[in-house]
Amino acid sequence: MSLPPHPVVFCFAGQGSQYFRMGADLMESEPLFRQWMQAGDDRIRRSMGFSLLDRLYGPQAVPGQPFDQLEASHPAIFLVQYTLAKVMAGHGIRPDLLLGVSLGEFTAQAVAGMVSFATALDAVCQQPALFFRTCPPGGMIAVLASPELHAASPTLAAKSELAGINSDTHFVLAALHADLPEIEDELRRHDVPFQRLPVPFAFHSRFVAPAEQTWRETFGGLRRDTPFWPVWSACDCGPIGPADAELGWRIVRQGMKVQETIAKLESQGGAVYVDLSPSGTLAALLRQCLPPGSTSRLLSVLSPFGGDRERLRKTLSVLRPLAPTATPP
Repeated sequence: MSLPPHPVVFCFAGQGSQYFRMGADLMESEPLFRQWMQAGDDRIRRSMGFSLLDRLYGPQAVPGQPFDQLEASHPAIFLVQYTLAKVMAGHGIRPDLLLGVSLGEFTAQAVAGMVSFATALDAVCQQPALFFRTCPPGGMIAVLASPELHAASPTLAAKSELAGINSDTHFVLAALHADLPEIEDELRRHDVPFQRLPVPFAFHSRFVAPAEQTWRETFGGLRRDTPFWPVWSACDCGPIGPADAELGWRIVRQGMKVQETIAKLESQGGAVYVDLSPSGTLAALLRQCLPPGSTSRLLSVLSPFGGDRERLRKTLSVLRPLAPTATPP
């Protein structure tokens, strides 16, 4: 079935998009943003014993410093994106479709009603401890070059895996922590820009395979309901359903196929892509994926450089004329 012309697609990202004080502008200006962030913080205090809001906005949360504490960054990425979707709904904006990338897939499922907010947040909070118990230290590196470089370089091919292909000129590597310096030296030798992401494990690669059994025992029975809106996975490059018991582990283990997923959406007529990630980098990646002549639009709200209130205002002004008249319960 073809998508309607220019559907509104809410897009959610994963690890690597986080930074201290993300969403701080909206904490001050949007009551609904504060309400949902506080609700999440209350639940995290009870289950994890720390305040996520303190970690995000406290005096130790210095902008520009790496936010690499997985036990805090994991729920923070989920909560900021889920909360921003609630803000959009509060302004009368609802999606036609949701697209998740990596951890953002869990956010998309929660926003769509496949799992409850509480269930999804609890699961996201439990995941870091599971990885620390089962997986060797690792890392991920975003690279601005053709993905073909991975196979062309014996060092990259042997020491790392392609964790994601975002465009013809952007991919992500996953590797063990001990191998990261050698991999970075190899990238320098090829004179390509790269950035190590603030994550302690090599997600979307064979290096997290030791977590599989424990993951399945812990999260394999997670119940999913029929979503209010279609949910697309950047892992599966298409829509997902509630009966797929293998989905959760695939999201962690398989590579992210952003470019292929966007190509499929574009082949059905394109969309208005609304990047609800903390950093707004999904919009930049998606721009590289759009084919020549695409009539799709790209919008974002949050940025590490501030100005969130004005971007929210501009995004809402574009989306209000497109707002669906029918809404789920």
